[in-house]
Amino acid sequence: MKSPAASLLILASLPSAIWALSSQTFNRRNFFQVATASVATASITMPAFALDMDAFMNQQLVQDTPKEVTDDERTCKYGAPGQQKGDACVRAGMPTSKGKGVDAYGNVDRGDFVRCTTTYPMIDGQYVKTVTCK
Repeated sequence: MKSPAASLLILASLPSAIWALSSQTFNRRNFFQVATASVATASITMPAFALDMDAFMNQQLVQDTPKEVTDDERTCKYGAPGQQKGDACVRAGMPTSKGKGVDAYGNVDRGDFVRCTTTYPMIDGQYVKTVTCK
């Protein structure tokens, strides 16, 4: 806290500093009067905008702590595909498939493929390649 005497001294120098600002000639004495008055005014009127570092660090630590992962979530994320992993994903509320490939139950999604067979029947004495798809 500043003493009242220091505040009075600073306020007493303000009129001369304002006069120095309004005059066109700047010399060394006017510069120091203006600088002293502006620093004093800023220190009196401006509140402190400092960060509370302890609160900031504690907030960051709370945000960085990982949430507790259940066994079902761990099994769903890192387990091998099968019945147990699929059931764990359902209990944890996580998706059982991640698009194409193998889902959590071990089912392979190969898409809708048409099976084709190739035969070579003899027509007019020549072998002809025929492909039949079902």
